[in-house]
Amino acid sequence: MSDFLPISLPSRCMTYGIDPTDIQIRPYTGQDEVYLSQINPVNVETKYTQVLERVLKGIDPKSLTLGDRLYIILWEFINSYSNTLRVKSVCSHCLNEVEHSVDLRKLDVVTLPDGYSEPHALDIDGETIHVRLTTVGDEVEVEKLKNKADAEMYQYARIIVDDDDVVTRMEKLKKGSAKKLARIRLFQSEFYHGPDMNTHVTCPKCGEEDDLAVPFRFDFIFPDGSLLRDSIGA
Repeated sequence: MSDFLPISLPSRCMTYGIDPTDIQIRPYTGQDEVYLSQINPVNVETKYTQVLERVLKGIDPKSLTLGDRLYIILWEFINSYSNTLRVKSVCSHCLNEVEHSVDLRKLDVVTLPDGYSEPHALDIDGETIHVRLTTVGDEVEVEKLKNKADAEMYQYARIIVDDDDVVTRMEKLKKGSAKKLARIRLFQSEFYHGPDMNTHVTCPKCGEEDDLAVPFRFDFIFPDGSLLRDSIGA
């Protein structure tokens, strides 16, 4: 019996050109935990992609959009460890600090809109450029850069779709207007897809409803410390 399960990604596979029903995922195993324990902020892109290669079927993890990857990170946390997360906040009504138990399964999911396609055309002051969403593969390549000062510009240059090489694109972006770069940044946020990390809660002290931003934590990838204790207990 296979441990792999179907998964519906927020992108709806609109950027992949594959059948969404072909993608499957399984929860982490003990061996995956060993690999996850080797991840740190310096190697996270490369190492976590290697774990994704183990737990996913039907898609190359490097082609995943970042929104789909975030969804997968939370799916793995829910299905491998716990579906609840304790989040502290200050109630905007009574101003008391309170703690909420958030069911991550109930977070809304934002999907790419109908008709989305790539490359996507952006018109900026009479110039048209074509771009795509950032992928896991882009993040892996950025992580390899020795000159970290160029990392952000390199990332933006990678998502432009034209006949130039990435170095030429970087130089054009550096010399171009701030507005052009800002429009590329806006494109990424306009087409955000993935878990909606904002939810509604009820204050346990005053009973009023409030908005709560669920923070993304690095240890969603490999729970440790207080998150590990909260997730699976002693």
